[in-house]
Amino acid sequence: MGPKKAGLLFAAVAGCLALAGCGFKPIYAVSEGGAAPLNQRVAIGAVVAPEEVHPLIVSALTDRIALKNGETPKYELTVDAKETAERLAVQIDATVTRYNYRLNARYALRDLSTGETTNGRARAVTSYNIVSSQYSTLFAEQTAQEKAARLLAEEIERDLLIRFSQGFADDGAAPQEITDEAEPGGDAIDIIQEP
Repeated sequence: MGPKKAGLLFAAVAGCLALAGCGFKPIYAVSEGGAAPLNQRVAIGAVVAPEEVHPLIVSALTDRIALKNGETPKYELTVDAKETAERLAVQIDATVTRYNYRLNARYALRDLSTGETTNGRARAVTSYNIVSSQYSTLFAEQTAQEKAARLLAEEIERDLLIRFSQGFADDGAAPQEITDEAEPGGDAIDIIQEP
């Protein structure tokens, strides 16, 4: 083994030891009792969304968050999503050539054993071009909707996993409140995905 490979191996081993020593625990880890990760113990409840994007959001949430392996649900997630399309590129003759497609959602996670609810927000932004072909424009809009639904589900999952790792635990601990406002000194974050 050359000195470069040996150095990389040493750095990898040292990094693993440092992470183990600081109490690092992966958020997707299986719990000590063998139960599924908490994000896989969430039942998808009511999803309120515009007709065209509703099945996309439900599908994306089911892929990322829903029950796995016959687990009994510990939580129920409800989502209320709104969509907007914002003109982004307008030519001199007032023709719009690009839109931003936004999904804004409020969600609530209810602990089924205690009845306590945690609320939060998620956002996703994608964009698409308006071209001379109606078919191409329609396809681009549908693709933007699909991407936005996936990004929204990813943001909700990430937010829930962070909350779970901070005390929304299996032992019945009270959930932390997810606020709608940005953190002090920080701004709300939009996930922006270009086509």
